[in-house]
Parts: sequence; C-alpha cells; structure tokens
Amino acid sequence: MSNPRTVEDVIQDFKGRRAGMIKALTKDVDEFYHLCDPNNLNLCLYAFPNQQWEVNLPPPSSDLPEPRLGINFVRDSMTKHDWLSMVALHSDAWLYAIASYYAAKYKFDRADRKRLFNKITDVSSICELVVGGKTARKRPKTEADGLPEDILVEEVLSKLPVRDLLKYRSVSKLWRSLIDGPEFVSTHLQNYKNNSEVCHLLVLYRPARSWLRDERILVRRGDTFRKVTELQCLYDHFEGAYEMISYINGLLLVKKGKSRGFREIILWNPSINSTLSLPNPMLEAMKEATYFVLGFGYDASRNDYKVIAIIYPHAEIKYYFGERYRATIPGLVQVYTLGTNSWSSNLGVSPPPYWSAGQQVFLNGAIHWINFGPNVTNDADSWFKEKDSHIVSFDVENEVFKYFDLPKALKTDDEPKEKFPTVLGRSLAVFCAHYQLRNDIWVMGEYGVSKSWSKCYTFTLQFDKLLHFKTNGELLFAVDGKGIKSYDVRRERVRDLAKTYSRSSSYIVFSYVESLVLFKQVNKRPLESTKP
Repeated sequence: MSNPRTVEDVIQDFKGRRAGMIKALTKDVDEFYHLCDPNNLNLCLYAFPNQQWEVNLPPPSSDLPEPRLGINFVRDSMTKHDWLSMVALHSDAWLYAIASYYAAKYKFDRADRKRLFNKITDVSSICELVVGGKTARKRPKTEADGLPEDILVEEVLSKLPVRDLLKYRSVSKLWRSLIDGPEFVSTHLQNYKNNSEVCHLLVLYRPARSWLRDERILVRRGDTFRKVTELQCLYDHFEGAYEMISYINGLLLVKKGKSRGFREIILWNPSINSTLSLPNPMLEAMKEATYFVLGFGYDASRNDYKVIAIIYPHAEIKYYFGERYRATIPGLVQVYTLGTNSWSSNLGVSPPPYWSAGQQVFLNGAIHWINFGPNVTNDADSWFKEKDSHIVSFDVENEVFKYFDLPKALKTDDEPKEKFPTVLGRSLAVFCAHYQLRNDIWVMGEYGVSKSWSKCYTFTLQFDKLLHFKTNGELLFAVDGKGIKSYDVRRERVRDLAKTYSRSSSYIVFSYVESLVLFKQVNKRPLESTKP
C-alpha cells in the first residue's frame, strides 16, 4: 500500500514492514550479515509493506523518517548477538516513527492515535523476538503448537485458504477467536490480495436455454481460464431471478428479482457460502418507486461495507441506447451499513435528477457511474445529450456525490457509442466501444482532475459480449461460435481461453477474492455444502 491513510492501512503497513525486518534478522540473517560490510558506505536496513527487506544507502530525499544510518560500521566491533540486538532496537524505533508520521500527516484524532498505538504495541517488538531470553515479553501461546499468537496469525493462519480456516476454528477457543476477529479478517484479505501468484476469476455461468437452477459458480485461473474449484450456487438459497450488482473484497451485492419484480437485497460471500438478507425498512419504498439504483462500497476509515440506494419515487422513462430516467420529484438517498445492519436516511444529499442505467466501479473509496450531472440541458425531444454526461461518484465514507467531467471527445453526439467506467492499474478509466468500428480506453491520470484524461489505447476488436476488464489491461470477451478469448491492450495480443460460447448463454465474470467477510454476521450455511 503506497499511501496508507486510515488506521487499518497504517497497521497493515506496519505489519508488512515488521515482517520484513524479522525476516532479515532471523531467517535471512546470514545474508543480512554479509551485506552489512563495514568497508561499504553508510548503510541502512529498510523493510517494505510487502514483507521484503533490503540493505541500501539512504535515498537523496524522502518524506518518510529514515532508519539508523551506518549499521554496518560497528558490525565487527561487537559480538554478532549484540550487533543484531542493536539493529533490532533501532528497527523498532523506525517502525514506530513511520506509523507516527502517517498519523500526523493524515491528522488522526486522539481516538485513532490511541487505537493505532494499541494495535502496534500489542505485538512483540522486533527486539523481543531477536534478543529472546529474559528480556523477551511473554506472549499468549496456542495450545496446539506453542507459537506466539501474533506469529501464528501473521506467518501461518493468515495465509491459509478459507476452507481450511473454517475447519481450524474447531481446534480451540483461541483459534476460533483469532479467526473470527475483524483484524484477522482484514489481514487475511490483504494477504490474499497482495499475493501476485494468485489471480483467479469468479465466473457465474448458465448454459443456453437452461433454468436458473442450472447456473454454476466456478473459480477459474486468470491466465488459462482452467477450473480451480466450484462453489455453491446462490439459487440453492434463494429461488427465482436475481441480478449481480457489484463485487468488492469477496462480497457480492445481489438484487433479488428483476425490474418490477424486485423482492429483496442480498449480500453474498460465495467463497464461504454465506448470505445475508438486508433488513426491510426501505424495501417497500423501492418496490413502489419508478426506478432505483443500488451501489456497493467499502468504508476503509471504519473497516465497514455500505450499500447505497438511490430511489426515484416518480420518474419518466425514455429508451435511447438503454433506459434513461428523469425524476419528476426529487430522489432519495438511503445508506445501509453492514456493521450496524441498519439503513439510514441521508436527507442532506440529493442524487442527480437524471439517470442512465449502467454499470459501476469502486475506486479510491467511491462508487463511480457514467451518468448525467446536476445541470442538464433539458431538451424536450431528447431530454439530455451526451454533452451532459459526467462521471458521477459517491464518496462512501462521507456519503456525498461528486461529479467529474468526461473527456470532451466522449461528450459529442456525432456517433453512437457504449461506454462504462473501469479501473486500469490504480487509475479511473473509461472503456468506449464505437459499435464494432473501434474501441478506446481513456485514463484519468490524476484522480478527480478532469483535465488529466488521456486516450491511452485504441484498437479494433469485434465481440458479442465483453465479459471482464482486468486492472492489468486484459479484456475477456466472447464471440458467438468461436469461444472466449482475452485481449492484452498493452501487447496487442489475443489468446484463446475457451472453445465454446453461445450468445444465448449467460456469463458474469469478476476478479475473484477469497475472504472471510460476512462469516461473523452469518454462519448458517456450512462451507462443506459447496461442491468439490
């Protein structure tokens, strides 16, 4: 994580750097000792959030506090044990300094600073682990193998698959409390997302001319599309049609029923087969509304998930390259918070009076749609035109709408086009298909700055359905009768992934994330019921 802004982010940064330091001073100690040659210049021991370490000269300039300078000079003037103890002591001081720096830079209040200090001092110091002996503070140990609790979590449990973790909950009360804890859930999730060797896809597939109950939920490799495992279908829990809205950190937001047949809203974690039906207070208003929009996001400041419902009680509908709505009375904004399992009304926020149905993407703590801004040219014939379109975002933490201009080239009416927001690398992007003529990818260089848009890629690619857009710039698409393929926009290379595809079959694809999110709230359907 390059720029931690919340308490949870700083704790994750601290733990990653700490693990790198421990690795250098224990497992890789011979290599570390050899690199600290006293004949070299002033050297420092650095560790990084990805748990890696290096011995190097200090950079010419850095915003972060620097570690102890010149650790190599005194190496041969001390015993190896004393020298490592000295390095460990200064490494602890450096880690605490970095955490304090982030707390000051992002203006943590007293409660956040206290929570941060308690978390980073609740684990053994590097000096304790390296020195050992009488000075080492006793840590809680497991009944199973005598490992200190923090080492058990960081080095063992947090790197296991969720299937194994749910089985290991029965080992002891301590293990159960560790695995069920919100901090462990966050650590396990971050480890999975940081593991570059795991890049799987969640594929919801239903064959052509089949029933909903025939739908299959598969985890496939991202590079070869080969099957990894099969999960239990949502239809086994809730019969009837449903619509997948968004997927974040292993959680799917699902709308049960379609269009006028709306019945309920569900959060579903397919990796552990847990579902949660959201409470009912707002559902009747949604059922009676002409139109409503659902959004799903993660509030990093509170380590919590939110569902936003934008409700238009009365609206006119027009069909022009999809459905468009014009509110005849002001819309409403309702927010559901998973941590409290309740809805709240945000009366101080007004949604856009015009809305165009389309997909969403979550980035930088906000949900993004391509939509129409608050100041729309009200044309009696067309209602609103492409020049009125914006990126409409909803800040999940502060619960406010923001509007970003699209590139001027995408706001003309000279040719029909389909566009949707996506993420390329860590940047907000827009994919624009000019109906089999060409495809463009625009990238916002600096988030929130409309003048930073640039057209990065243009290519010709004919497909029946675009299935998924990976953040690395790889597209998954399907061609009727020719199968499923991938296209790397950077290398301009097409690869075959699956031999068969029918236009009448159904595919929904997400980047798969394995997580324990939602397990604590709902633990009614055992994971063993999933298909092997």
